[in-house]
Amino acid sequence: MLEQVEKTIGARGLLRRGQSVLVAVSGGVDSMVLLHLLHALAAKYSWRLSVAHLNHCLRGRSSDADEKLVVRIASKLGLPIVVERTEVKQFARQKKISVEMAARKVRHDFLARTAFRSGINCVALAHHADDQIELFFLRLLRGSGNEGLAGMKWKNPSPANSRVELVRPLLHQHKAAIENFARQKKIHFRED
Repeated sequence: MLEQVEKTIGARGLLRRGQSVLVAVSGGVDSMVLLHLLHALAAKYSWRLSVAHLNHCLRGRSSDADEKLVVRIASKLGLPIVVERTEVKQFARQKKISVEMAARKVRHDFLARTAFRSGINCVALAHHADDQIELFFLRLLRGSGNEGLAGMKWKNPSPANSRVELVRPLLHQHKAAIENFARQKKIHFRED
């Protein structure tokens, strides 16, 4: 998987040599694998990695345990980390939107704000092929047109700040392969 992701990053021009990258890490298997893959390649490409974790405060102690794991792994890897907590349910009520939409909005705002404040213009997200398929069918059911059915892009501006670019190095990987890689490499993660 490391070689596949490395080739994808190069072929799609997702990251440049010497670039600073903010890695969005929830603590789940997808983002933990992404963090470990980028960390394994960082020295070769002179990438300067930082970690961002947003605790949505949706699952009580489980959310706190996610945060603790991400902080511990970032420290173990020697990476700077920014952690923020937000009451997503409260935000959803205030804005009269679903919890899912509220979580997406506060997450994008947090990542763009954190990247911008850190002088980083690139955020790596752990979306994968199964997320892409799920999004396609969700949009199809909602009646999206052809453009809406296109799915996630490998690289696009953040909806919260167009000067911050989002990249998705795992977009060609399936969840089963990511989980298998995590087992093989003994990567710790939480069910999120």
